[in-house]
Amino acid sequence: MPKNNTESKGSQTQPAKSEALMKSKMISQTKDFDYNDQKYRLFISYNKQHSDLFQPLYYLDANTQSDVMLQNNNETDGASILYVGIGYQDGVDPLVARAKDYTIPAEGEEYAQGGGAENFYQFISQCVIPWINSEFDIDTEKQTLSGHSYGGMFALYVALNHPQTFQNYVAASPSIWWGKGILIPQGQLQLDASINVLALMIGEYEEIVSPYSNEAEKERIEMINADAQLRCRNLAVRLISNEQRCDFIFCPGRRHGGVIKDYAKIANIIAGQKPQNDGL
Repeated sequence: MPKNNTESKGSQTQPAKSEALMKSKMISQTKDFDYNDQKYRLFISYNKQHSDLFQPLYYLDANTQSDVMLQNNNETDGASILYVGIGYQDGVDPLVARAKDYTIPAEGEEYAQGGGAENFYQFISQCVIPWINSEFDIDTEKQTLSGHSYGGMFALYVALNHPQTFQNYVAASPSIWWGKGILIPQGQLQLDASINVLALMIGEYEEIVSPYSNEAEKERIEMINADAQLRCRNLAVRLISNEQRCDFIFCPGRRHGGVIKDYAKIANIIAGQKPQNDGL
């Protein structure tokens, strides 16, 4: 529950404007941060009927994905989910900002606007998580990070480079093609023992061309299929075949953007799991 039974601290927070949130049973607020010349905004929501410790679901692209994430709220297992959407303040172009924040340094002009993933991770680990932990009672053994596309790439980046920050990771349609697969190490790939689950997701029409695929999608599919290192499915095979804590979720009939609908459901399911002592 919120510490000190408060939803905000003075002018630090302001009501979220999402119509879907206002009509739901959620309490919602925002919190702004300025960090390394970027203006971030947290979109925080939780059920009014929450109980026990919160299990936080940190998700990216909050400016556009908060509604779909909350619409798929899953607390039937007895957990109380604290939604922590990480987005940007008004006046920031989210497309430009996310391309920098969610990606890693890579050679080539087409990747020149990216490369800020480590700085973005430091913002989350040094500012966001400590603030959340100071304001809410958190179950620090049941924390989830999730993202789609570039956001999925960032979730993978954290899982591989800072694995103990969260216990659950959801990487939907991860852009592992970035930098010609530079994110994924060659050879033996071992997940850290602290990870409870890494869920990888891909849409059917991210691997093959659909009648509705645009030219950019067709080019991306051709590039991915030309190099096995760039395929999300093959990354999952490497992990699952070694009996590691990895799930692979195939989304039939989905193009890249359509995967978001399924991704929100899966992120909620994973974040909302609360197994009993007897395994039920």
